[in-house]
Amino acid sequence: MESEARTLEMVFPEHTNPLGNAFGGFVLGLMDKVGSYAAARRAKKPVVTVAVGRVEFEVPIRAGDLLEVVARVGRVGRTSLTVQVEVFKERFGGGEATRVLATRGELVYVAINEEGRPTPVDG
Repeated sequence: MESEARTLEMVFPEHTNPLGNAFGGFVLGLMDKVGSYAAARRAKKPVVTVAVGRVEFEVPIRAGDLLEVVARVGRVGRTSLTVQVEVFKERFGGGEATRVLATRGELVYVAINEEGRPTPVDG
């Protein structure tokens, strides 16, 4: 789909605090990366991040979790694209794997031209 992007990422100990929970900045970085892929895919040109809306950390993410980051373009303005990003975590071992929504948020990107200036998404 031209308005969606997704990736998988494993959480390693270096991504966590002393309690074993993923740093929020690590998760936000993944969200921004995949969100920008969805926005650039839809705009068919480079994009830059201009805003991060409300981000909700629903459940803890821990070392050893496999994360699936899913980004979908929700709204397209003249030069901007609003992207909803969801992070699902899967835990392995000790029985059946579980997949739950761990984090969600909204990010806004602006399409840019070769000079780095805002440019129309469709045009």
